[in-house]
Amino acid sequence: MTGIETLLGRVVRGAAAFGVLSLLALMGLTVVTVVFRAIGIAFPGTYVLAELLLIPTVTLALAFAAWDGAHTKVDLLVQTFRPRISGLSQGLMLLAGTVFWGFVAYAAIEEALRRGRQGEVTPLLDIPVAPFRWLMVAAICLMIAVCVLRGAQFIAGRKVGK
Repeated sequence: MTGIETLLGRVVRGAAAFGVLSLLALMGLTVVTVVFRAIGIAFPGTYVLAELLLIPTVTLALAFAAWDGAHTKVDLLVQTFRPRISGLSQGLMLLAGTVFWGFVAYAAIEEALRRGRQGEVTPLLDIPVAPFRWLMVAAICLMIAVCVLRGAQFIAGRKVGK
């Protein structure tokens, strides 16, 4: 499992770096838009670009949060359990949450296929949306892989490191 963890860790770190770059681009776009609107100049399509930049920013952050263990969980309750029960509980809950994300991934794949066949593009700028939809699918699948790995580690009683 160590090799899988190492490989997945590298992929997650690369995805997180891409998410941070997307966030920086979103911040830059927002600052430029606000500054230029203050002097009476508006750029058409900035809202569309911001929507597209939110996709990798949010979905890749979810994958990193799952890797880092920063997702929402009730530590107060789990801390009262014995270590073996705590690990089993956390692992099973991660796997149960993975089922939910599996449904989300399935729906996202269906939507990406349907909209891709339609040739969906953004209004005003005519940017193809398909790559962003598939990036979201990839990020959700990455998060699922992380949750399965972490769940298995918790259930096996292994120490889950950051």
